[in-house]
Amino acid sequence: MILTVRYSHVRDLVSHYADKLSDKKVQEILENGLNSEGDAEHLSYFIWKMIDKMAEDRENGVEVLGGSDNTSMLPDVSYELDVLMSNSGYSQIWEDISDEA
Repeated sequence: MILTVRYSHVRDLVSHYADKLSDKKVQEILENGLNSEGDAEHLSYFIWKMIDKMAEDRENGVEVLGGSDNTSMLPDVSYELDVLMSNSGYSQIWEDISDEA
């Protein structure tokens, strides 16, 4: 539904980490889309937490989606989030939270 404008693996990556980090809200957003500023904020903060977890997994040799280093996917994650937030009218939230990270 969302996060699949150009790179379908981004949805798989976000879903994996939402499960791993027990974030049911992100799974709901993946299924239902962004429906509020609160959803946009939650997803934005989650993405930065996910990036930290990806780095930790890489350092520990944890395989995710067939690879132990998925940092090459980060530009794709950024692209998909930019498109999603812009299309949903929440690009400023994503930008502000990214500036904090």
